[in-house]
Amino acid sequence: MKLFIKISLTISILSSTIFSQSINLKGIVIDNESGLPIEGVNIILSEGLPQLSTDHFGKFSLSVEPGTEYRAVFSKIGYKSHREIIKSDSDNSFFEIKLIPGEIILGEVTVTSTRYSKLEKDVSIPIEVIGLEKLEKNLSLTVPDILNNEPGITVVRDGIWGTDINIRGLSRQNVVTLVDGNRIETATNHAAGLSLIDMFDIERIEVIKGGVSSLYGTGATGGVVNVITRRVSYTNDFHLSGIFSGGYNSVNKGGIGNLSINASGANWFLKTSGSLRSAVNTNTPKGKLPNSQFHDNYLSGTAGYRPFENHELKLSYQNFSGEDIGIPGGKTFPQSASAKYLLVKREMYSAEYRINNLFPSLVSASVKYFFQKIRRNVELKPNATTTSLPRADHNTNGLQLQTNWYINNFIQIASGIDAWQREYKGFRETIVKSATINRITADYPVPDSKYLSTGLFLQNESRLFNNKLIITLGGRFDLIKVTNSEVRNPAYVINNGVTTYPPANPQASFNEGKYNDQSWSGNIGILHSVANGIDLAFNFAHAFRSPVLEERFQYINLGGDVYLGNPDLNSEQGNFIDAGFRVWNDVISFKSNFFYNSFIDLVIDKPVIPDSLYMKDNVGKAVLYGFDLGLESRLINHFVIFASASFVRGEDTENNVNLPQVPPFNGRIGFRTNLPEYFSVELASTFFTKQNNVAFGEKTTPGYVLLDFYISSMPFEFNLFSLKIYAGVENILDKDYRNHLSTNRGSILNEPGRNFFVKTALSF
Repeated sequence: MKLFIKISLTISILSSTIFSQSINLKGIVIDNESGLPIEGVNIILSEGLPQLSTDHFGKFSLSVEPGTEYRAVFSKIGYKSHREIIKSDSDNSFFEIKLIPGEIILGEVTVTSTRYSKLEKDVSIPIEVIGLEKLEKNLSLTVPDILNNEPGITVVRDGIWGTDINIRGLSRQNVVTLVDGNRIETATNHAAGLSLIDMFDIERIEVIKGGVSSLYGTGATGGVVNVITRRVSYTNDFHLSGIFSGGYNSVNKGGIGNLSINASGANWFLKTSGSLRSAVNTNTPKGKLPNSQFHDNYLSGTAGYRPFENHELKLSYQNFSGEDIGIPGGKTFPQSASAKYLLVKREMYSAEYRINNLFPSLVSASVKYFFQKIRRNVELKPNATTTSLPRADHNTNGLQLQTNWYINNFIQIASGIDAWQREYKGFRETIVKSATINRITADYPVPDSKYLSTGLFLQNESRLFNNKLIITLGGRFDLIKVTNSEVRNPAYVINNGVTTYPPANPQASFNEGKYNDQSWSGNIGILHSVANGIDLAFNFAHAFRSPVLEERFQYINLGGDVYLGNPDLNSEQGNFIDAGFRVWNDVISFKSNFFYNSFIDLVIDKPVIPDSLYMKDNVGKAVLYGFDLGLESRLINHFVIFASASFVRGEDTENNVNLPQVPPFNGRIGFRTNLPEYFSVELASTFFTKQNNVAFGEKTTPGYVLLDFYISSMPFEFNLFSLKIYAGVENILDKDYRNHLSTNRGSILNEPGRNFFVKTALSF
């Protein structure tokens, strides 16, 4: 790492001699039909440089090396992408780009989670992208709620506020969660990491499905979720804008308000965003879901500054805080329990310095540091006489160094180092008070511990036969170091004022320890264009996951089932095969992927005493296989039908039993239409079939069908203001149903009922 830093500093110094050689290119992007400028168009130069975007007036400017040819891609949801060869012949060259409107999604959205900036349709790995268009038209409470409509992705519910996702049968610890590329590391039980993000501050969500440890290291055996917050672009002149948004959900009388203000100039930008949200208990077809209320707030700020040409410094801060958040579900809780977050808080600080156009072949180099702190204070009342108060801090420090090389129009490389360390400190007191008992028991759910991961990665992309064949090769080497302090549980007992420390016969003990792990991971991806708009994709990857702190050391005893960790767990190893067939044209877009994933030493909760005691253990051999499909078709102008379906089967092949937490066959079908000058509407039906391939201790879940309706207005223009209105009805038929991935985690037997919502966005 020291050598890499020295090289980066040397490059930074040398780059000062190159600034005078760069030239300035300018341009504007307009609508081909109306001739009006288009704001927020993503611009990729040669898929190696960081993204640019057009300002409020559709304009853009960039500094490039003289005499260089760039393969630029202009993209925005709702338009067909445009590819342009830009030659940096003279200073102040001006380009006019016209985008043609489109009505179906053709993979034109830009993605960055592959370590490159490129269009979705140029990526061989299976990926889903949720852009502003989908985010704006509904009032989803959390990120998993909106991802639940994507093929291969299912919501895992520990409540209304507390949610997570399952990707192709794997969830929580098997899925890496990122905010702006920074890892969220927190507890695996009732994690709710994806609930700690403001839905109004999201620009897009990228989900990679399948093992991609070669990109992001340990934990990415199920996939990656990268939530990207809203950006601000540099503008030639001073520019000030903002959005005031509000919304209401009838199902829980939930209200939300958000204000976002942006300011920018030629070499700087500032953005701030804040939200307030509150809700009472959620209605279900069988009455209210007790203890499902929540109150939270969010504040963020982002600043960018270009001190020199081709240099950029970005600073970010996010603060999400919630209080009195009900947790009505969870298998670790007894049915009669009352549980809630007294406080849950996420703070993130991030600083990134990037240098572009260092040399003709080294198009960018960046160094990034982030710190993320998650605090969780819980109150659990298993019965009238007992109160348990777990509390913990989860601190993550991370450093990322990355370079992007553009060798020529056929070869590009991304390489770098990323390191992050999670530090856990937690404690729990359980108070029992009755007419005859006055006792306080203290213990450590997890010992104070640290988890350090350091990885070196290299990704190479080669384009052959006039871009008809794209081959991606990637490799990564990771070192994992885990340390923990000694723990004897319970730590002490205060019985009628008399303290026993430490008590005799501790229930769960962990000796002080150090554990080292290392692994190679790799991938090969092939994307072949067999005809205009028809692609074949193939991916093979070897991925790993080193067990997290809770899996190694946890001790959970909240009055229900008891869960114990296992320090002697082996790392999970997996081989992932994915084959895809895709069609992109003006009439139809179709994505299909078939996958087969095999695992060695998959970590599960293994029953020691049925329905009471579980211990983490490795499954010798396991497989997950299935498919996911997505279709959009424009039958006539302004009328589009869409459909999706996904299936996954999970088997412990060594013991010939089903794997737990595997969703049933499910899908979605519907249509959307619009009158371009007035409004757009969407009607969709979601279905889940019966799940009877259940693991030990799980319940069979009946199938169900839901119906949803959405309507969105076109912008109403009022001089300096623009107003958009969104509304809809979810679960129109007030269907009583159970989500398989919720039902099997405790007391959530009924999902939310009919919900009317309205949402407004006032831009200025």
